[in-house]
Amino acid sequence: MNNYQLLIPQISILFGVFFLGFLEIGKEERSLGLKWVVQMFFLLLALCQEMLLYQVPSTLFVKGSLVLDGATEILSLSLLLLSVMVQLCRHKEKQNLTPQVNILMMGAILFGLVVIESNRVLFACIAIVGLIWTAHGALAADANNDHQPDIVHGGILRGVFFLFGSVILCVLCFISFGDVQIDEMQRVLVRDPQRAQGLFSIECLVLFLGAAVMGLPPFQGFLGKARRASTWPLAVGISGIFAIVGFSLVARWGVLLFTRPTIGGVGIEPLTPTSILEMLRWLSSVSLIMVPLLALFHRQIRGSILFFILNPFAQSLFALSFGQRELMGFVLGQILMASFIVGMIVLAFSLLRLPVLASFQDWVGIGRKTRAASLTLILAISAAAGMAPFFGSILLQKTLGINSIFSIFPLLNLAFSGFYVARLVTLAFHRGHSEIFQTEVTMRQKFWCAAQLIILIFMGIFWQPLYKYGAFSIRGFFGEL
Repeated sequence: MNNYQLLIPQISILFGVFFLGFLEIGKEERSLGLKWVVQMFFLLLALCQEMLLYQVPSTLFVKGSLVLDGATEILSLSLLLLSVMVQLCRHKEKQNLTPQVNILMMGAILFGLVVIESNRVLFACIAIVGLIWTAHGALAADANNDHQPDIVHGGILRGVFFLFGSVILCVLCFISFGDVQIDEMQRVLVRDPQRAQGLFSIECLVLFLGAAVMGLPPFQGFLGKARRASTWPLAVGISGIFAIVGFSLVARWGVLLFTRPTIGGVGIEPLTPTSILEMLRWLSSVSLIMVPLLALFHRQIRGSILFFILNPFAQSLFALSFGQRELMGFVLGQILMASFIVGMIVLAFSLLRLPVLASFQDWVGIGRKTRAASLTLILAISAAAGMAPFFGSILLQKTLGINSIFSIFPLLNLAFSGFYVARLVTLAFHRGHSEIFQTEVTMRQKFWCAAQLIILIFMGIFWQPLYKYGAFSIRGFFGEL
């Protein structure tokens, strides 16, 4: 087994970028549909290759720069799955065949994969800057209005701001450990416990950068208002990609770096006096309250949805903060389901054809016109809320079973999220009539919505395979029992 084979998905995405650039040089108008097919082909190819890489040994390194283990494998699969679902929904968008959007979107996916599988902090930070810049470029090209320069300039400034914070992080890591390679940093920390003193600033900075990339409240994130004028698939899809990448930073740079398995491998314990698990628990507890509240208080549907899609990620971070092996298996399964839920939300909005600045007044009565798309969106939001019979409810049940004083936060999150779902259902099937013209949903689109809903409900009822998939993925960290 050649360790460089774990780069095959990234190479496929890179070939896709070059091929799309070659088609753009040709300037053939008839090749516009071909560009969408080419992008979809390379995304599906990378997804299949990433699935096949799950059969390799539990941990592989490429000269210390990239790493492939079970956790990074699931996060990479989540990112590619979401990218494929977004690309499918962009088929009927007016800007779907814009070559700049296609190339920049492929570049953002490539940078996201590099960040997730990177074993060096500096290398990953540079890739995140590339992710921020390419994502803002894609959003600006997709917006197709007079605000394109503002979106591009805002992306450049946000990238520079993150680069400034990441440089400070790299300097602190080099001072404390003499290296910026994650596995070497953990090895030094385990061998020399005295180095655990004075690492509080590194832990805080890691959690801040991870939460900022995810866009978790109270942090606005690195996308800001750049998603306001873009199409629904790209705005929601890129937000999901940033959430997956930010979660990988918190999990790999924070939890897996500053902790170690306990005796027996049933949980993890912090390596530093200031437990990063406790800090993560407080951060995620605040996010559990603020995410549904901000979604409820937002007047526009887009801003409300962009907040609420972060709810399953906040629930996963809260469960991760307890450091139990069983919960970590559910957490990884929840991340995979969260990417699927975000993809379903993208599908629903692509069928609803809501305008960019639609408010909840425009949502009134829309369920009476397009029941298939409305039900798909409502059930996807219910799954993101953690309601039964979806997979998120199992994660909440296992988390509440710990009997911690922090259990009040997931209970409040479930209450606020349930109120948000009830609000969507009430307004969607209200007797009022929406003024927005809705196109008829074809029978093929109805079958596609039904198939995704069946998968979503099936994975919630028969949750054991997904849990075992997540638990089997972290065996390289905990070891075999």
